[in-house]
Amino acid sequence: MDFLNLNFVTDVAGEWLDNMQTDVTRYVVFAIGVWAVLWVALAPVLRGRKIRDATPPARQLGLEFLVSIRSIAIFSTIGVSMFVLERAGLLPGPALAANWGPAWFWISLALMIVAHDAFFYWSHRLMHDPRLFRRFHRRHHKSMSPSPFTAYSFDLGEAAVMASFVPLWMLLVPTQWPVVGLFMLHQIVRNTLGHSGYELMPARSDGRPMVDWLTTTTHHDLHHAQAGWNYGLYFTWWDRLMGTEHPEYRARFAAAVRKPLTPALPARAPVLTTLLLAVASLTLSAFPARAQATLSGDWATPGLGAVVRFEPCAGAARAVCGRVVWAWDEADIRHLRIGELMIEGLVWRDGAWRDGRLHNPEDGRTYRGSIRPEGDLLRLRGCAEPFCQEQAWRRLGSIPRPQIS
Repeated sequence: MDFLNLNFVTDVAGEWLDNMQTDVTRYVVFAIGVWAVLWVALAPVLRGRKIRDATPPARQLGLEFLVSIRSIAIFSTIGVSMFVLERAGLLPGPALAANWGPAWFWISLALMIVAHDAFFYWSHRLMHDPRLFRRFHRRHHKSMSPSPFTAYSFDLGEAAVMASFVPLWMLLVPTQWPVVGLFMLHQIVRNTLGHSGYELMPARSDGRPMVDWLTTTTHHDLHHAQAGWNYGLYFTWWDRLMGTEHPEYRARFAAAVRKPLTPALPARAPVLTTLLLAVASLTLSAFPARAQATLSGDWATPGLGAVVRFEPCAGAARAVCGRVVWAWDEADIRHLRIGELMIEGLVWRDGAWRDGRLHNPEDGRTYRGSIRPEGDLLRLRGCAEPFCQEQAWRRLGSIPRPQIS
């Protein structure tokens, strides 16, 4: 085929415009639709299901909308490659799948959704690597409080990565074009609802999600609040298998649906199980557990460069966050402003506050870290593989004041 043929170039341009129009229409309909229904029409009815008290400002919504249109342009540009391949006879999958009957139609749709969830989890988690985050994923996380318009608010690199899934799938798995259309419809519905800020998943009587293997709005909202957790898009499988689901997820979901979270225990345990639990309880009582150390108040960083105030994280009483409240020279913390969180999501485990994210205000990198209290000292350790750093902070009130005679 002569790829410089004017008719071919015209056809490619027309295909690009058709893709762009379809994708923009789909995004606009669902982003504005979810916003209008949940944030305007049903806001009084659903106020008990609103995850956060704050509402993103109009400027954020407008910027997210414009950035999403830019992402869609990248989707259309990469997506037109499938048109070129099919015209060149290098994409036989759609025609082949059409002969495999209606059963394969629905099986291929289900497989495509499951495969996309795996693709999203691992590519998303990779983009959180500090070496890639600023270039690929920072734009999306500027929406600390997401909205339906956040769905495609991507950096250019992230938009290209996300757009690559469908062409790769079509090259590897025979799939009809209508299946791709249904897949895209499912994707934008889940995406806009996942960023909507309202928890719509029904809850069981024990406060857990009715369909616990599906991600909920709370699940993804937690990712925007504390970025080191909950990388999945449609399903909770990968997060649970890889240990990246937020430890407070079910409690946060129960709070969002206004139901108390109760332990997942059977209503009537067998007699043997009850006896074993009793023996285990008596045995463990002979070994006193290490008490949870309180982490609160103001702490000075080395050289009294800054003061960080620890307090319970918003919406998670069992997690601790640290906020910068003072700096000797704000130029030294150029990647954080006074009042912003420097440490997020610490939970008490194995004698230390762990599983948190420590933001380095000097270079902007984010570390997975832990804090071990030792009286008036805090031993901090943060790692951004393969590198780790350690610091010792002192309780502000314990620093002796100089005596001037």
